[in-house]
Amino acid sequence: MKRLCFLSPDIEHSRRVVDDLKNNGVLEKHIYALAKYGTDMEDLPDAGPESDDFLPAYKRGVELGGTAGLLVGLTAMAFPPSGIVVGGGLALLIGLCGAGVGGLLTGLAGSAFPSSRLSEFEAAIDKGQILIMADVAKDDVEKYEALIKKLDPDVSVEGIEPPSTLIPE
Repeated sequence: MKRLCFLSPDIEHSRRVVDDLKNNGVLEKHIYALAKYGTDMEDLPDAGPESDDFLPAYKRGVELGGTAGLLVGLTAMAFPPSGIVVGGGLALLIGLCGAGVGGLLTGLAGSAFPSSRLSEFEAAIDKGQILIMADVAKDDVEKYEALIKKLDPDVSVEGIEPPSTLIPE
């Protein structure tokens, strides 16, 4: 999958583009719209998890928390505290607990911040434009770029890699 990102000048243009994308095979769950706070989005699809930094922060927290937990578990194996026998299973369990706690805490902290992946569009969104994102198959990128440019030849379509989902579809 490839995520196509482009700025739409207004709500009406956004609706036409989203309708065209839906009519040409892009599922609604793969289309996201992000606008300035207070903009009436009506029937446009919500950006949902794309509007904040929860998922990237969660991923970093799982990695760091798991690593820290595993190091603590291995240290406990090497230097057992006051006669307690620590085996490999307990070291692994401590690592998994560290990953869970680290992911949860950093994810919650990340949800308080706007998405760092979309920071390049922030100024245009603040001026009233609407960011449309659509996840399409890599083989169909040119087809959908042409479809988008048909409505607005001046639009600049950028492709970024979408974040991997936590739960595969």
